[in-house]
Amino acid sequence: MSALHKSVQDRTHPGSTEDLTLKLSMARGVDEILATVREYARPLVGADGITFVLRDGDRCHYAEEDAISPLWKGQRFPLETCISGWSMLNRQAVVIEDIYADPRIPHAAYRPTFVKSLAMVPVRAEDPVAAIGAYWATRRLPSDAELSMLQRIANIAAVAMTNVALVSSLVEARDEAVRAREAIILAMASLAETRDNETGNHVRRTQHYVRALAEELFRRAMFRPELDEELIDLLYKSAPLHDIGKVGIPDRIMLKPGKLDADEFAVMKTHAELGWAAISKAERNLGTCGSFFRVAKEIAWTHHERWDGSGYPRGLRGRQIPLPGRLMAIADVYDALVSKRVYKPAIPHADAVGIIIGERGRHFDPDLVDVFVDVAPTFDIIFQGMSDQPDSNLN
Repeated sequence: MSALHKSVQDRTHPGSTEDLTLKLSMARGVDEILATVREYARPLVGADGITFVLRDGDRCHYAEEDAISPLWKGQRFPLETCISGWSMLNRQAVVIEDIYADPRIPHAAYRPTFVKSLAMVPVRAEDPVAAIGAYWATRRLPSDAELSMLQRIANIAAVAMTNVALVSSLVEARDEAVRAREAIILAMASLAETRDNETGNHVRRTQHYVRALAEELFRRAMFRPELDEELIDLLYKSAPLHDIGKVGIPDRIMLKPGKLDADEFAVMKTHAELGWAAISKAERNLGTCGSFFRVAKEIAWTHHERWDGSGYPRGLRGRQIPLPGRLMAIADVYDALVSKRVYKPAIPHADAVGIIIGERGRHFDPDLVDVFVDVAPTFDIIFQGMSDQPDSNLN
């Protein structure tokens, strides 16, 4: 066998340090790191037992092990009472040929075990977060190669744990950014509502209506592959912006306590274009063109379009209207029907359902109406739980 061939074989056969390094580099959590070390470390070091000890405040947590018989997996001990704690506190490796001759060893804890000799190395020596120990059933000093391998495994694990911590912090930052975005969305939507005769819960209810309808479509495998779980989430999060364009409508129209005349309604209809423009401007200022903005623009711009082409602002017909707009149309109209306004009383749920059914193929997508009929009871539950009364509490 050539030296090159042997080198390649050493790097690729199961149980090699390269395998260990690769698996640890791909770990996405501490549990994966522990499992990988358990799988690879003992044969690489040539030990009778391996343990991975996590630092848990002022205690040592014996989190994982691979040994010829049980050690201390799952147990916790004060740092000052175990050799793994000594290694972490002193930031250095420990080699003990005879554990019963070393005063740092809690002899009573070791007597039920097979251990006669050990080596312990800290993970991330400059600021230890863990330690890895190797144990032997016969009294001996580990070789330089064995110690070198144990330290190498600890170093690779240290990098993996740092990577996991970094990924975790990035995820937390991303989640915080998402929460901030959602708070801003609701704040923008609430701003639009302060200029409308509609109530604050309208935005929250329509979010839930849209999600309920979309989830039922997804369950029935309708509108695939366009409708997936990601789109359902985007629909729910962007729905509050459907009427954001109303911020640009003059007060004399927005706050009029009654029905609008033809000229006033013509101005009111511009809120769909204004909403699209406002979201587009936000998108440009942020320098992004992600799916959230696309869905939000589609909802704001097209939720007043009608299936038969008689809607506004562009007179789109049928499936020219994006699915988010078609979904929002049903949610928006249902809530308007069952809610009291200064210019009209609320109508009962059953009557609202009947009106929407009557608009099947005219105002609304026929397929969506058919599904709406089946989820209409859920719409009623949402409305009752998030009514405009002070005691409504559906989240």
